[in-house]
Amino acid sequence: MLCFENPAGCILLHPTFVQVIWARGERQDEHVMELMNQLLEVGKQHHLDRLLVDQEIMQSCSIEVEVWFKYDWLTRARQQFDFGAAAILSGRSLLVRLATTGFLRHLLGWTGTFQIRVFSAGEQQQAIEWLSQPSPRA
Repeated sequence: MLCFENPAGCILLHPTFVQVIWARGERQDEHVMELMNQLLEVGKQHHLDRLLVDQEIMQSCSIEVEVWFKYDWLTRARQQFDFGAAAILSGRSLLVRLATTGFLRHLLGWTGTFQIRVFSAGEQQQAIEWLSQPSPRA
């Protein structure tokens, strides 16, 4: 079910997880931030703790958005609710993959049961199967 859509992408609600699909092409920072803030609301409203992010066709974000994501959004995400598991479908763009590696390094300091796993582009079914496990392990 489509929960939210803007020029940056869309948020889909599935029975056991939330999915973010990034739009093709360049995106404005405010649209990326709006989509990510809506993601927090959808997760909280529906009590979902699992996330699937499709970065396959995503282009890189601005440095401002990367900093905001690491130091503002992730902090609020941890305070508002605990994502138990996240599956990321890797982007085709080298810059997107490097940015993803950077935020994964940032997450290394998190404590708790949060699990994250990166899948290659085109492995959506494997990512969904992993998210569907009772206790996914990276």
